Amino acid sequence: MEKIKIKAKEKNAIIESLKAGIVPKIGLQHIQVGRADELKEIIKDYALIADGGAKIRFIIGDYGSGKTFFLTLSKLIAHEKNLVVLSADITTEKVLCSSSGKSKKLFSELIANMSTKTKPDGGALRTIIEKWASKIIRENENIDEKTIYNKLLPLEKYVACYDFSKVLTTYINAYQEDDELKMSQALKWLRAEYATKTDAKTELGVRTIIDDTNFYEYLKLFAGFVRLAGYAGLIVNIDELAVLARLQSTTRNKNFERILNIINDSMQGATEYLGFLFSGTPEFLEDKYRGMYSYKALETRLADNPFAKEGLKDLTGPVIRLENLSQEELYILFLNIRNVFAEYDETKYLVTENDIQIFMQWLMNRLGAKSFLSPRESNKAFIGLLTQLENYPDTNISTYLSGVQIREDKEPKEPEDDELVSLTLGE
Repeated sequence: MEKIKIKAKEKNAIIESLKAGIVPKIGLQHIQVGRADELKEIIKDYALIADGGAKIRFIIGDYGSGKTFFLTLSKLIAHEKNLVVLSADITTEKVLCSSSGKSKKLFSELIANMSTKTKPDGGALRTIIEKWASKIIRENENIDEKTIYNKLLPLEKYVACYDFSKVLTTYINAYQEDDELKMSQALKWLRAEYATKTDAKTELGVRTIIDDTNFYEYLKLFAGFVRLAGYAGLIVNIDELAVLARLQSTTRNKNFERILNIINDSMQGATEYLGFLFSGTPEFLEDKYRGMYSYKALETRLADNPFAKEGLKDLTGPVIRLENLSQEELYILFLNIRNVFAEYDETKYLVTENDIQIFMQWLMNRLGAKSFLSPRESNKAFIGLLTQLENYPDTNISTYLSGVQIREDKEPKEPEDDELVSLTLGE
């Protein structure tokens, strides 16, 4: 069997990220454990989207259960399926529905983080447009506004198509003339960075800009456009959905209404080549005062299948619940981390399999372990142990397992402002 190799860059990213309690951006294949059934469903979703369908999923799990890891892994799979991915976090300053520019900010971050297989870290907008532009230039001797408009006819059904087409015309003409200023102005418009319609009209000759009122329509439009550029479709990953629970009731309900709109469009076949993955906590989903279940129509759409029992999960609905890893899965994860730490060299192992079992027993014996032993805190503890064993090779694990406590993995509290409420639901 060929020995598995890991790049130094991947090893460092994995160890440093897990040590900090965050998801590494590279090397996930070295530590992925479990979630096989859930990922199979996501792969089915991507096939449906590539076939012209739409899908929305809510990835629900406790704080530290691996929601962000799951979204990141889903993003990598999407890239392998030739899908374009947009990613952003909900914050009190970036929301789905707003009248003060906060939805526009969310859209700008989504576009800034636009990624593909060849541009996995974001910033893929220009690459995608130029891929499409190069194809048009190859296929047409003379390119004018009419030529480009005809190429964009499949997008005509979208309300926002006219100015979108005009901006792309500006870009492709500037691309041919090597006019960086005009190209940057077109990209600025596509990233929703124009503050006023007047500025956009002066520089690009268009009457509209992407703002709070229309950004969702432009997401639909982008899904159609990436198809024309040669991609399978568009996936929108939005993390930290539970932040919406902290908003004032009026703003919160408007955001819930926007989510309902997206759900209905997806379920009724009103959108094409477009998928959404949201992440949140069970508390946020089920809370009837500030969570999604406080909005009755959402409760109806997102309620679990009443016939789904423990061990008989229904993964076909919009909600995918992530349970904490089983002890067996956690054991495999620790073996994987050991391999990464040792660069798959058995002579560099700092712990034996028996040591790992002792460590896991120690974890399970912590007060309240069953309720708060998330993958995140377990990983941090194991990395910390390996680090010390590397620093002090003459010691053994028993030296470190006495008198050490693992903190409960809870959401860090944020200071309140006039848009926050005192209730913390966790993410």
